Amino acid sequence: MSDQTQFNGPKSKSRQRFMLSALIVFVGGVWLLNSYLIPNDNSTRLSARPAPARPFVHPDWLDTPPMYRTTKTLTVKQGDNLMSLLTAQGVNAVTADAALDALRGVFDARRLKVGQKIRLYYQHTSRQDPQDAAFAGLDFIPAPSERVIVRLLADGRFQAVTANRPLTDRFFLTDTLIASSLYESARATGMAPRLVLELIRLFSFTIDFQREIREGDRLEVLYTRRFDENGILADEGKILFAALTNKGERRAYWRFARGPDEFGHYDAKGESLERLLMKTPLDGARLSSRYGMRKHPILGYTRLHKGVDFAARTGTPIYAAGDAEVTALGRDGDHGRRIILRHADGYQTLYAHLNSYAKDLQPGDRVKQGEVIGYVGRSGLATGPVLHFEVSRDGQSLNPLALDLPPRATVAPADRDAFRDVRLEINRITTELAAGL
Repeated sequence: MSDQTQFNGPKSKSRQRFMLSALIVFVGGVWLLNSYLIPNDNSTRLSARPAPARPFVHPDWLDTPPMYRTTKTLTVKQGDNLMSLLTAQGVNAVTADAALDALRGVFDARRLKVGQKIRLYYQHTSRQDPQDAAFAGLDFIPAPSERVIVRLLADGRFQAVTANRPLTDRFFLTDTLIASSLYESARATGMAPRLVLELIRLFSFTIDFQREIREGDRLEVLYTRRFDENGILADEGKILFAALTNKGERRAYWRFARGPDEFGHYDAKGESLERLLMKTPLDGARLSSRYGMRKHPILGYTRLHKGVDFAARTGTPIYAAGDAEVTALGRDGDHGRRIILRHADGYQTLYAHLNSYAKDLQPGDRVKQGEVIGYVGRSGLATGPVLHFEVSRDGQSLNPLALDLPPRATVAPADRDAFRDVRLEINRITTELAAGL
């Protein structure tokens, strides 16, 4: 018995060491396999931020020798032009003219607006002092999705190109109670001024903001903002959905495209929020005189006031109340500078006491609803800067604020399914944002 134990003792220990070594190798192999060959889904983190777009490189730039580059950003001010900006930065006139001559092929520099940012490029070799860097081109963003680049080539010429600037839409939801005015309440939620004014123009077809908006009315808006590849805000987007609860009635509208360049905001029945004419053809105005009999503030006697007056700052843009033809433009006695537009279905609108007209606007021109046609002034018999606005139909004067016009358009039967799908998708996005998803 003891002999057998002594015989098996070293053998048993050897077997144990073997089994332990095999176990270690097996565990190690599993660990290596799990760590290096099998992806670990639980540790994967996907960034919600899109990967940066590749820098734009034109094929003609591939043979440009490597250089060190620096930039300087300028802002266009009143009275500036590109030539004056470049020469003020020390670029000699011959070089500046060569760069601008290349630019003319892709962009009219006269389109540059005050406030436009221009980025200048300078380059130097590794052996040169950066202070001796030479002008190598410029770029700027004339429109949110467009970038214009002027670059110095290896042979000393300048080349200008336009490059697409990819933008990504993100959704934002406003849901608030109106405390003072729709404008201030919407701005307090972070909506940009341009979108708030667009919102006011939309609801101005059916709402009298002077008399009908009440404290506690509810405003709901789904809109987009556009961001560049670096996550920087590039442009305010579109109003996809808008609802206003006023006097207990909720009016809700969804954005729907009728064609490539035609869209509107429609209610659940497919009737557009937009009407043939706008009730208030300017933004940020105060109703100063209503339609009807009144004592004239200058002439002193009572007569029919055939329109309504909106007090606003001098220079406030005035919009065409609807698609129309310009039938008259010029001075007309008490009206001062005035414009008359002829619309469909026998309607006519008149805009008086203007300070000036839209550039190049002439009788016979066609204008679109919401297009700027002039600017508020005090020409003619006016006590201050004001827009006198009249509406008539077949020669009969109408109260602009009492108009009850039919929808400008309706969703065609063939588009009903598409409109329903758009509404469902917008509602889904709105619900998710409201839930914080």
